[in-house]
Amino acid sequence: MKICVLLLAASLGAVMVSGEDDHKTINEKQRSLLMDNFDTDFRPCTTFYNYACYKWSENHKAKRDNYTNVAEMLNYEVNLELMEYFEKTPESNMPGFVKMVKDFFVSCRETAELTILDFMHLLERQENMKWALFTADNSEDFVFDWTAIAARFRKYGFNYLFRSEAKKSPDADKFTMYFKMPNFSSFNYIFHFEMEEYNRTIPLPSGTMNFEELWEIIDTFEDKFREIKVPKETEPTMFKFHELPYPWMQSYLKALLHPQAIDPDMEVGVYNMAYMATLDNFLKPYDAIFLARYIELRFMQIFDKLNQRSYPSKCMTITKNIFPMATEYIYGQMHPELVEEVPKIKQIFENMVRSVNKSLHLDVSGVIPKAFFDKLETMHMKVGNLPQERDAKDLLESYYAQLKLTPSDYYLNNLEIMKFYFKFWQDSKYAVEDDMMFYQNKPNYDYEADIEPTYVASMNLFIYPLGLFRPPVYHADFEDIFKQSSLATLMAVRIFDAFLGVDDDGFPADDVKQIAGVIGLYSSFEAFFSTLTAEEISRYQTMFGFTTLQQLKEMFLLGSVHYKCEWIPASLQHYVDSTVSHLSAFTEVYDCKLNNYVKMF
Repeated sequence: MKICVLLLAASLGAVMVSGEDDHKTINEKQRSLLMDNFDTDFRPCTTFYNYACYKWSENHKAKRDNYTNVAEMLNYEVNLELMEYFEKTPESNMPGFVKMVKDFFVSCRETAELTILDFMHLLERQENMKWALFTADNSEDFVFDWTAIAARFRKYGFNYLFRSEAKKSPDADKFTMYFKMPNFSSFNYIFHFEMEEYNRTIPLPSGTMNFEELWEIIDTFEDKFREIKVPKETEPTMFKFHELPYPWMQSYLKALLHPQAIDPDMEVGVYNMAYMATLDNFLKPYDAIFLARYIELRFMQIFDKLNQRSYPSKCMTITKNIFPMATEYIYGQMHPELVEEVPKIKQIFENMVRSVNKSLHLDVSGVIPKAFFDKLETMHMKVGNLPQERDAKDLLESYYAQLKLTPSDYYLNNLEIMKFYFKFWQDSKYAVEDDMMFYQNKPNYDYEADIEPTYVASMNLFIYPLGLFRPPVYHADFEDIFKQSSLATLMAVRIFDAFLGVDDDGFPADDVKQIAGVIGLYSSFEAFFSTLTAEEISRYQTMFGFTTLQQLKEMFLLGSVHYKCEWIPASLQHYVDSTVSHLSAFTEVYDCKLNNYVKMF
């Protein structure tokens, strides 16, 4: 059943432009938006970020509780539309999976907040379990087995110290288990203030280690764990189960697959033996009691993520994070006009890939690795994270068919969702290559409020969410100067995400990030102005009341940085200022004589 398209009154405060606005008005609004944010009290040659963005905070202070930067603002506006849809659309007009997503959102908005102790008791009932944290050190009826505890929590998405994954064979009723390195880039420390809060709110029986005592060990443990460095391995080492080199691997898999009996000859892949050997040596000095409690504490951090729901919009953000495909489907149905824009958006991306490639080829020193150019040859993008070759509605109905939620219990819903995704990836026929593109978008339990592109390294694919294609980033009626300065620049800069980790030794990630802004902005700027005709320049000048080409270039540069505007710009300020200081075009536009002078030395 088709979802109704809702026209939101007053365009939810500003950015979605109504149909009665004509082409000129839309572009004048975008020009005014850029001009209203820059502050001439700052000098563009020395502090361009403040010059371009300083007034953004003041202009958006009324919404400070809802967003703190442009990417979060896009998310907030999408949230308002989705909430409007859930409020006004009869459930009889919703597909089953959309009704389920609404139930989750309502449960997030309406369920009273639990304490961390309440949450622990809820898990006790759900799992019929006993916490190592609540068990005395000398208990005779409890086994402090950290591998069994980690395996129990794996069904809820827990993948810490190492990652375990199952890959099902497409032509046989079997799967292969894999051990992998964790993603250290997303590592979050346990902080002392968290342990102090646990000490105040979670009463522990006598004979156990209190949270302050645990903290004294955890502080050093996590510092040492985070320091583990091993070379990357792209191919797994294959073992039979009985050949696995470390006892904890066998005990973990036994607990994970219980009550299923394990075939001693079951295949198990280990993607980084050097890491697993280092991990084994690292864990040896720590006793089972500490490791069991530490695993529980790491899992308890999920509770904090579940409770970031102080406003309805934040509940919608959580809903989008956990149901990325379903909410993308709803938004796409509300914006059918985006279908016609997909070929144009893809063309902008392809143009930027070519322009970045051309810019990188200007290097005559050989510093740019060949691997970068190889990536560019096969790089592609996708608009929205839904399948474009298959019926998304039918696929999503099938995908979510076994998941049942209630609008009255947010915490139980989360546990059910986590178990659903775990079982899906273990058992489903969709965990095969043919559907990888569709199912690449897994749920995210971190609170991510930015709408931005993501890069899928295994497919050399960029996924651009539909919510990104709205002002101030994109509008069908935007003039090319706005499409190029905003969306094309964003695309050109983010292309360098694909190069992170490609050649760590010869071209470290920090260097990739450093050149991304410079080459990305140079590529979009040159691609636009190198093809601009005299007639087009004259038309732009008439449209915006400009008298010089320099004014057009200034507006382009303001538009190129607008996506970066935010409340607390410390790191971005340095990044943007450093980026533009390396561009000769910027120096020329703003007549930065001092910059030219300094470059002489």
